Amino acid sequence: MKNIFTIFVRDLKRLVRSPFALVIALGLCILPSLYAWFNIYSNHDPYGNTSNIKIAIASADEGCTLSDGTYKNMGADVLKELETNDSIDWIACDTLEEAIAGVEAGDYYACVTISSDFTESMYTVFDTDFRHPSITYYENEKKNAIATKITDTAVGSLQQTINTKFIEVVVSTIFTQTNTVSDDINEGERTATLHDKLVSLQENLSAYNDTLTLLVNGNTQLTGNLSDTSSEISSLASGISSATSSLSNAQASFSNSRAALNTFSEQFKSTLNDMSESLNNISALLDTTTLAQDSQALANSVSQLNADITQLSTQMKTLKVLVAKYYARQSESVEVPELGVLDAVVTQLLNTVSAITSQAGNGTLTQAAVNNLISGIKSSIDSCKKQIDDLNSSYVNSVEPQLISLNDSISQTLSSVNSIMSSLTSALNDATEILSGVETTVDKSNESLSQIQTVIANVIAELDEVIDWMDSTSESDKINMVTQFLGGDSETYGEFFAEPVNMTTEEIYPVENYGSGMTPFYTILALWVGGTLLVSLVKVHADADGLENVKPRHLFFGRYLTFFVLGQIQAAIVAIGDIHLLHSQVLEPGLFYLVAVLASFTFTLLIYSLAISFGDLGKALAVVVMVLQIAGSSGTFPIEMLPQVYQNIYIFFPFPYAINAMRETVAGMYGTAYIANLAQLMLFSVAALVIGLVIRIPFMKINHFVEERMEDTGMM
Repeated sequence: MKNIFTIFVRDLKRLVRSPFALVIALGLCILPSLYAWFNIYSNHDPYGNTSNIKIAIASADEGCTLSDGTYKNMGADVLKELETNDSIDWIACDTLEEAIAGVEAGDYYACVTISSDFTESMYTVFDTDFRHPSITYYENEKKNAIATKITDTAVGSLQQTINTKFIEVVVSTIFTQTNTVSDDINEGERTATLHDKLVSLQENLSAYNDTLTLLVNGNTQLTGNLSDTSSEISSLASGISSATSSLSNAQASFSNSRAALNTFSEQFKSTLNDMSESLNNISALLDTTTLAQDSQALANSVSQLNADITQLSTQMKTLKVLVAKYYARQSESVEVPELGVLDAVVTQLLNTVSAITSQAGNGTLTQAAVNNLISGIKSSIDSCKKQIDDLNSSYVNSVEPQLISLNDSISQTLSSVNSIMSSLTSALNDATEILSGVETTVDKSNESLSQIQTVIANVIAELDEVIDWMDSTSESDKINMVTQFLGGDSETYGEFFAEPVNMTTEEIYPVENYGSGMTPFYTILALWVGGTLLVSLVKVHADADGLENVKPRHLFFGRYLTFFVLGQIQAAIVAIGDIHLLHSQVLEPGLFYLVAVLASFTFTLLIYSLAISFGDLGKALAVVVMVLQIAGSSGTFPIEMLPQVYQNIYIFFPFPYAINAMRETVAGMYGTAYIANLAQLMLFSVAALVIGLVIRIPFMKINHFVEERMEDTGMM
């Protein structure tokens, strides 16, 4: 214990005596807090500034004139209503083209366009040619990843508002008709006529309801057809994928075929050259051949001639085999007439040589016979040479270019088909997305139509009760009751049925702003960054000068105390700054500071243990662990939204426990969650001690060797 404090005190004295080192140490204490503060401040309340997000809106709505002569333009009403909406910077454009061009140019994050028949579609819901009111949404996903999510939400709210208006219009139309009946009653219509009108109204509403049922059924059938079409597209895409794979294999085969063609051409031409050379040798031999005076000389001449002709025959066979193999590889049946003629001439030469050999053997060979045979052989040789020249010329000028052209043409065709397949695959993917969007739109339309049907069904049920009651009630009572039921403000009824339910949101553990919610993450991250900076600039190995009976653990804890003190200063600065400088929401300041203290202790001990045990590799490992924790500690997004690999490993890192404990102090405590998270955090301190005191021992000599070799490089 004495050695530990001796090392610690010595480190403090060295630090105080060197102003430069003291300034560096102060910088190390302040830098992590700046990292946290800048990030927390920049994220203070970004969603409170969505009013700066520009979304264009343009309406081509032509409006419509109702049966009572009233002109309505719901597109203009939507634009007017958005003028008072300050949650998004809605920019009204004069034309649809202007709005879309602005999105493409990046002037707006998105745009909404309203069709020319928007109002007419809303007020003709009960017509047989009813069309869904529609708006079109364009977004520039390239401009900013987060902004598109905000614009999606804004446009979703706009769609909900329009749906509400739509239901309000339908219900108002229904109750306007019922008010007309009520007015007729107040004007003195007889109850019998009233009864007939109620029945007529009920029948009209039933007809409306039947029309809506047809629409819903049609939409349901359309949804089924869309699903079937989507399934067929998926099957077609799978088939195209298989065909693309087959095309790739075919392209590879034709690449090999081109190489085989080149090899065949070289061997074919080489064999023809060898045959020409053999014929020249035979011609030279024949020019010097006469009837020898002795049998030995005659035998030698005949033997040489026989050998040359045999070699020529062998070369002919090689040529035939070569041609046969190449065309067999091409899966084609090809006949080469020149080869047949050439083969016949070579066979004739062999027969002639056989005749010479036979006559020379029985002594009947005369000079005249020799001259005659030589003349025949030379004639055959000339014929062979001509056939070889013709064959070579035919191959070079006709066959080879055709084969090359055919091979290249097929390869180009395969490439074109492959490109078409790729384009078709992309088109099918786009079609799948479009079908999915249409299916979603149809489903939402069915929801609205179902709500309208519910309203109509309720009105029909009420009318049934009224008609039944009228059949069994006196005249005066009938008039009073019916006028009370059918009278009233149609717009009020429309507003009620458009939004029959009010939702109240009760916040549990409310957080003032986004920056306060992100304070735990950036504070914990800053403490880890601080520990990483410390091991980067402060030596982790303490010297044993002036110490007696020093042990590795003495050196370990003696130098760590310096890291601990600097880490605690970092924790104090960042925690106090979060509360008093940035005014982040912290309901339990004392417990908030305690989390920072324990997190700094755990992080500095763990990073210090890695660095002292594994050297520069340990420092790099600390950075890797930090990067993994930034991505997968659930500090920003819920862990359930992250890839599965992060969901599997995040429990093995200290960040989640430190962040969760600090969140308890920011938004409110729940049971023993705070203590449980701190206890789990402290387990990493135990792991750090195991690394620094136990696992480190076997690696000490290896680390020393690695450090020396790195110093030898003169660069590390």
